Amino acid sequence: MLEKARELDAADSLAPFRDRFDLPEGVIYLDGNSLGCLPRATPARLAEVVAQEWGKNLIRSWNSADWITMPQRVGGKIAPLVGAEPHEVIACDSTSVNLFKLISAALALRPGRKVILSEPGNFPTDLYMIDGLEKQGLAERRLVPRDTLVDALDDGVALLMLTHAHYKTGELFDMAAMTRAAHEAGAL
Repeated sequence: MLEKARELDAADSLAPFRDRFDLPEGVIYLDGNSLGCLPRATPARLAEVVAQEWGKNLIRSWNSADWITMPQRVGGKIAPLVGAEPHEVIACDSTSVNLFKLISAALALRPGRKVILSEPGNFPTDLYMIDGLEKQGLAERRLVPRDTLVDALDDGVALLMLTHAHYKTGELFDMAAMTRAAHEAGAL
């Protein structure tokens, strides 16, 4: 089995990309969702940005270094990965900040409804975003076992918030069916 793995590694067209990252020898790093590996080119690029673009050009770098359009340019590069057109994706803030904004927008779109419905096994940071809104009195967190989610959709639910793939088990939700059920209950 080890020999087969080595053969597959040797034939992997993506294998040379490993050399672009500063990884200790022998480390297989699979926690990129939290903190990705440092690209080797990053320290020099950061030094250039700090010394020249920020240090010398100051506020002018919003235009001269084109910082102002960076969210759209980066989004355009991400777009093909998610099957979108370049103008349909924008990269900004962190996932958590954007999720907080989306939950807030969902609550605004469903006046009179404050419940954000999810499951206890949802990704912890996602649940923290609900907690933040709950502490402000803007939302009510309701967590139910995944097999009772559809039954828990009532006229108080503004948003059904799920992660497609469970972060611990890899189990997938039937998102089309869950979305239909949420919409039928008047939730997003």
